[in-house]
Amino acid sequence: MNGARRPVRVMLMEQEEDLRHWLGRLLSRTEGYEYVGQCQGAAELRAEALRLRPDLLLLDSHSASALPAGLLAELRRQLPGLYVALMDIEEGPGYERLARRAGADGFLSKARVPEALAGLLDRLACGAPASRTS
Repeated sequence: MNGARRPVRVMLMEQEEDLRHWLGRLLSRTEGYEYVGQCQGAAELRAEALRLRPDLLLLDSHSASALPAGLLAELRRQLPGLYVALMDIEEGPGYERLARRAGADGFLSKARVPEALAGLLDRLACGAPASRTS
C-alpha cells in the first residue's frame, strides 16, 4: 500500500458484543484501515456516523434490517463517497443482491472478513465508493 494514501476509516454496526469486539480488533490491526468506532444498532447509527465520518460502514444484516427508510441515502448525502457493506455469517450469490436491495454497495461474509477486507481495500483504492443514491 502506498504510504501517502490515508487509511480507509471504518465504522461498524454489529448487535452482538463478541463479534463487535472481534471485528473491531481485526480492523484495528488490518493495514490500510483505521477503525474509528462502532454502534450497536440503528438508533445510534446516524449520530455516530456523522460524528466519526467513516469512509466504510460495515452493517450487520440483522441490525440493518431495522434501519429507518432513507437513512443510508441520507448518510451518503452527508458523507460523500461513503461505501456501505452488509455483513452476515451466511454467504452465497443471493447475499450480494440482498445487500443491494437493502441499500448497501456490497456484501462481506463474516466468516471471510480478513480476505474480504483485502479485496475491498483494492476496490476502495480504485475509487469504488458509491455515488449511488439508493
